[in-house]
Amino acid sequence: MKQFPSNLSADDLRTHRRWTGGLYMSYLAAILVAIFITLTNRPAGEFTASNEIQMVRLKGSSASINAVAAAMPAAKR
Repeated sequence: MKQFPSNLSADDLRTHRRWTGGLYMSYLAAILVAIFITLTNRPAGEFTASNEIQMVRLKGSSASINAVAAAMPAAKR
């Protein structure tokens, strides 16, 4: 059984290689964009913690602000 590109003319083979290379480059670009979006978005847990702190601050109790802030990991402060 013959492989598909082997029965093409030289010009057709060059066109086939360009289209194949372009397709692979498109997939690579899509994967890189997906990785960039994944790495630049913050996890939902950080939004929840900041929303809880904002709600406590709106209520005006300083003791509860310290309790919520103390419950957060040190890296997020």
